[in-house]
Amino acid sequence: MLKSGNRCAFPNCGKVLFKDGDTPEDAVNRSEVAHIVAQREDGPRGKYPLPMEERDKESNLILLCEEHHHLVDDKTKVPYFTVERLRQLKEDHEARIQMAVDKAVAEQLQGQLSQPQYIHETIYSTLFNVIGLPAYVYGAPCEYADSPEEIRKLIVPPKDRSEIYPYIVRGKELYAFQDLRLSDGPFQKVIDPGTAQPYSAREWWDDPVKLLWFVELLNRSLNKLTGRKGLQWDKEHKRYYFQPDISGKVKEISYRPLNKSAASKHVVWQPISKRTGQPHPYWLHRAVNLRFYRVASSQWCLSMRPEFRVTKDGVTPEASEKIGSRITRKKSRMFNYDLLGEVNFWRDFLGEGKPRIIMNYGQSQYVIVSTVMTSTEIDWPGIPEQYAKPFKNVEYAETLFTWAEVANLEATVDSDADDEEDSDWDEGDGNDE
Repeated sequence: MLKSGNRCAFPNCGKVLFKDGDTPEDAVNRSEVAHIVAQREDGPRGKYPLPMEERDKESNLILLCEEHHHLVDDKTKVPYFTVERLRQLKEDHEARIQMAVDKAVAEQLQGQLSQPQYIHETIYSTLFNVIGLPAYVYGAPCEYADSPEEIRKLIVPPKDRSEIYPYIVRGKELYAFQDLRLSDGPFQKVIDPGTAQPYSAREWWDDPVKLLWFVELLNRSLNKLTGRKGLQWDKEHKRYYFQPDISGKVKEISYRPLNKSAASKHVVWQPISKRTGQPHPYWLHRAVNLRFYRVASSQWCLSMRPEFRVTKDGVTPEASEKIGSRITRKKSRMFNYDLLGEVNFWRDFLGEGKPRIIMNYGQSQYVIVSTVMTSTEIDWPGIPEQYAKPFKNVEYAETLFTWAEVANLEATVDSDADDEEDSDWDEGDGNDE
């Protein structure tokens, strides 16, 4: 009860669990002690490998109100409220209570019970603005719609090696950002170019089903982008991760950090125990969840959410029940600056230190993502001084080479506009400025 502060530990609940009355009979007790790992193996999370003698100890108990006790033990919700998740809820709640108590005691001792002093700061996001999108999606009947392997065999890689060619098959139709009407395109052997037709991307956005198809094409573009950069796809957890170049060897990547011009970072490594100096019996791999989101009628963003993958030896995935606690410990030590540093690493790696990430589909069709960190201004109490580290590398400087990349794209668009009087590039670039 003391560690929980007499409050329900469930996020955003905070119900007072016990209230005194004038007499013992008037007291109200709403507290319920929930087991993180059930007392019996047939109970919620009961098969978790925790010895029976440990299950009634305080470390395996979490104080909740009646409503949230029933929720976390509901059979249909147990797969979500895992042992690791509940342990983190308990740890986070008790840490918040301890922080609040420490702050209150310090203010009392110093006689500073006035309103906190607010500071004005810029807060950065894990979202990056999409400043260019394909104007069209092309579709054509596909006789190989039921044979994914055959489609992959028949695709002809474009001569322009920068061009990527994601596609989806829905029903008997193949859809892509490439102009399927071209007789020399990557899908020339998969579909009949004479049957292909363009569809307005904006019209797809207004159709709930086709909007999902459009997002899938964008996300499959990420598979191509990351694959060319040597990342692997973790299908189970929907994330991209680094593999070692040589089994059992640490892998490092050079990049530009937040506070200096250059540095290197481990992307595959075996952590060393600070207490013993010995390596832990597992490996960590830097990973990232990437996904496109439509955040307004004509505005899209790319989300970069840093994550970690755990393996036994740098290759073999660790058992899922062992991953949660290790990643929880790792993430619990990441404060604002550390998380921002991880986001910065990924935008530098994926964008190659340039102002933009460009995914080219040929024929004036491409995605452009700004690598400038999106931000907002707030007034708030701030974070502890030891974690409030300054940084400067928020955006990358334009160079002749990066400017030329965009200039070439714009030149191609202008050329197409001259050829097609009814070109609607301005209607389909995905960014109203």
